[in-house]
Amino acid sequence: MRALPLLLLSATLSAHADDLTRDPTALPGALRSAIAASAASAPGGAEPADNAIRQVVFAGGRAYVVQRGRRYAVGEQLDGARIERITEQAVWLREAGRVRREPLYGGVEKRVPPPAVAASGIRKKSKEKQP
Repeated sequence: MRALPLLLLSATLSAHADDLTRDPTALPGALRSAIAASAASAPGGAEPADNAIRQVVFAGGRAYVVQRGRRYAVGEQLDGARIERITEQAVWLREAGRVRREPLYGGVEKRVPPPAVAASGIRKKSKEKQP
């Protein structure tokens, strides 16, 4: 009868030992497989771009792309492409004679309201007190 509690105790300790040796910064296995499955089902089987532009900084009146801890200005080379233009929403890159637009926030675009709405003088109600 003493063997059963010892067996359960050793199984519990080995399970906890696996938890302690696991890298806390690593993605769980289920999440890794879900990401791999979504990448495989992407159009054309393309993998997600690790070198996608994620940050733009404005300093001293100039715009910079921040990539891998380094700032790149207009005219510099970034991953084999020349930076043509940098705005708040996108970066334009020239590669192999073609210019392509790389949006910073996919699916989100800043637009000006149509002239009819802006000229009509209609104000939206706000909870803020107007002076």
